[in-house]
Amino acid sequence: MSQIRDVAIERLDQGARTADRDRVVVEAPLQLRAHGTPVATIMRTPGHDLELVRGLLHAESIVPGEVRQLDDDAVELDVEPTAFAARGLLSSAACGVCGRVAIADLEHRAREVVADTTIPHAVLAQLPDALRAAQSVFADTGGLHAAGLFTTTGTLLAAREDVGRHNAVDKLVGWALATHLDPAVHVLFLSGRLGYELVQKAIMLGVPIVAAVSAPSSLAIELAERFNLALAGFVRGARCNVYAHGWRVQ
Repeated sequence: MSQIRDVAIERLDQGARTADRDRVVVEAPLQLRAHGTPVATIMRTPGHDLELVRGLLHAESIVPGEVRQLDDDAVELDVEPTAFAARGLLSSAACGVCGRVAIADLEHRAREVVADTTIPHAVLAQLPDALRAAQSVFADTGGLHAAGLFTTTGTLLAAREDVGRHNAVDKLVGWALATHLDPAVHVLFLSGRLGYELVQKAIMLGVPIVAAVSAPSSLAIELAERFNLALAGFVRGARCNVYAHGWRVQ
């Protein structure tokens, strides 16, 4: 399986919008099966899968007799499924997705975003600096990710920091749920790359626009397309790349 995918995008630069192509990293699920029983799903970039699995199992003190690649999407482990019982296995490696037996479970729970929310590109361009200004711990350490929820006019409602990208988003989602705001008229902005699990969390919350200073993965783009989210990456100054539902970025 390829590690890179060529995708169609829109480049926004100084008010100009042009159609172009971009190369994005592939993000795909790898299912772990113990004697044929699915026990975990890892989101990863394909390649060196057996090394990945051995390393993750070593960290959990699980020693399988054999680790065998079945195909591009699955690895078979010579170990009893009970070895995985009561473990939060691999959750950090998969940024909140692992422990799910199949990716279909996540898609089943997700709902399409139906709001017609849009944001001006000029406002979107201001969000990186606004989020960075709210990162008090990052200013002292330089070692944290951040997630911010903004209005479509650029007002920061809340920002959360964490050493884990998914943790920062989870904290922000928790805040949003507690305040009972309408997520369908807001924008989620992230300080790092856009992986599948972060877009999935945005879909579950109901946010229609997700953007970041870095690149999205292939699966993040597919989910955004499917569930009607705008997905913008490399938001830096007057430039950005829009990978899905560009009509939301005006």
